[in-house]
Amino acid sequence: MNLKNKIIGVSVLILLIILISFNIRNTSPTVKIAGLLPLTGGLASYGEPAKMVSDLAVEEINKSGGINGKKLEIVYEDHKCDPKAAVTSFEKVISVDKINIAFMVACSGTVTAIAPNLETKNIAVVGTVTSANKLSGISPNFFRNWASDGLESKLLAEYIVDKGYKSVAVIYEDTDYAKGLKISLEDYLKNSDVKIYGESFTSGSTDVRTQLAKIQSNKPDVIFISVQTVTSGELVLTQMENLNLKFPLLVSDNIIKSSSIIANHKSILEGAIGGDYVFIKTDKLDSIMKAYKDKYGADCPQINICAAQYDAIQLIAGALKEKGNSAKDVIKYLKVLQYQGASGDVSFDSKNDRDNANYSLFEIKDGEVVVIGK
Repeated sequence: MNLKNKIIGVSVLILLIILISFNIRNTSPTVKIAGLLPLTGGLASYGEPAKMVSDLAVEEINKSGGINGKKLEIVYEDHKCDPKAAVTSFEKVISVDKINIAFMVACSGTVTAIAPNLETKNIAVVGTVTSANKLSGISPNFFRNWASDGLESKLLAEYIVDKGYKSVAVIYEDTDYAKGLKISLEDYLKNSDVKIYGESFTSGSTDVRTQLAKIQSNKPDVIFISVQTVTSGELVLTQMENLNLKFPLLVSDNIIKSSSIIANHKSILEGAIGGDYVFIKTDKLDSIMKAYKDKYGADCPQINICAAQYDAIQLIAGALKEKGNSAKDVIKYLKVLQYQGASGDVSFDSKNDRDNANYSLFEIKDGEVVVIGK
């Protein structure tokens, strides 16, 4: 064989190897997305049901043909409600797993940490229980399937004014979510005659008695407890009990959602007021909650999380079916989305926030959380 024929033969062989490699990559039996959520730590009570309902949604999708014949698979990462852990997980799913479509559950600070890189690295993300006001429009690649907690602060501000309170003390965890509630509350009260002041503590603190003592000395009309996690809520309430602080209480939705906190601190929380994200219950939700109980043997402990997260998986799957595994095309799909889900009608506004999302006020009575307003 002459040199020319050898060169042609080698070239053909290289071309065949490239074609075979390309076909192998494009005939993968699965379509992978990433899920970053708190599976351990102070908000595992959110992450666990979110993961379980996500698995339920994937199971249903795959039984119905998957993503154009391919199985949908979620690669889970535990962000622990820690921005640094979220960045590490984010980098891992991009560089190692080669995934460019993801969802995130809980802890607004984790979204803030990765948001600057979403557009540059061409990643599309849907967030559930990511409520900090500052996330509105944080990235054209981030979509929030949840309400902004600015709506929660607005309801609390209106309640404060209606009750005639003149001074509000806020003890808050220094995170995007918990501090954001305090900032939003200040904004809504700035044109009133209500005085508001705050005492902060860092995540992981084990003692907030100094902050509570300062609050006690100022004798506020009401105390607002704004915490990031169940662990922090337990800390603040336990030390309030130890100091025998007895003031009317407002609480963030992380406390309203926690049956364990309410059970452990039933006395001090009696009559406490808080807000939470709500939606119109649908027949689809009833069906999904039944499927959840049939699969796991227990009710979903966080119905609004389960409903919104189920919808997040379904709308991502819809985008993948229609647009393929392209982040840019998925983003275009979500921009004009009109989806009827378990949590009601889902669409996104100009800042990629969920349209028509609402909070309601709740009161804790006899260890139960009861709605008291819109």
